[in-house]
Amino acid sequence: MKYLKNVLFLLSFIIIYILNPNILSANTDICDNTISFINNISNETLNIVNSEKFTSNQKRYHLSDLLVKNADFKTMGKVVLGRYSRKLPKEKEDQYIRLIQNMVTQMIHSKFDTNVDEVKATYAIKNRNCNSKGSKNREFLVDGDLLKNNSKLTSIRWWIIINKTGEYKVIDISLAGVSLALQKREEFSSFLSKNSIDDLINNLSEKFE
Repeated sequence: MKYLKNVLFLLSFIIIYILNPNILSANTDICDNTISFINNISNETLNIVNSEKFTSNQKRYHLSDLLVKNADFKTMGKVVLGRYSRKLPKEKEDQYIRLIQNMVTQMIHSKFDTNVDEVKATYAIKNRNCNSKGSKNREFLVDGDLLKNNSKLTSIRWWIIINKTGEYKVIDISLAGVSLALQKREEFSSFLSKNSIDDLINNLSEKFE
């Protein structure tokens, strides 16, 4: 039965390819563009965290600015809220998105060594491959490695979307298999099962305002 399913899947793929021979080329081109987008972000990130002229606070500021330009915090915020996203008051949306931005910036910043007493560490990010996520050809996962002094520190996965205006945007980053957005979704869901959205925003404000 399993063999039959595999044969049918292969046949359906062949039929789709015959009907639309450009589909593989299109996916490849989009993935090439996606990896190019991620490589640019990686290089800018590394220029910040490896810089000797920036203080820790300056690095956090520049990382935040980089994320604002390249991440979709509105979508990310909805992913983090999950089923509770419908309960977010319209008048609190901007504040919530800003807090998510500050939270993610701090989480990423904390992954890099900022201890001035430790021997200077140099970071690198090597992005390896890209795979389409879903059937709409608008979401992609890019896998790579985060290196510290040329040794693998952890794996990294970027979740990218192409928005309605054709822009590539980051909506999640996973480090060592742990998704920043989905990790926070569990925390938020647990909190919101006993508290209100207003309570959550007040809690985030105390930590990330």
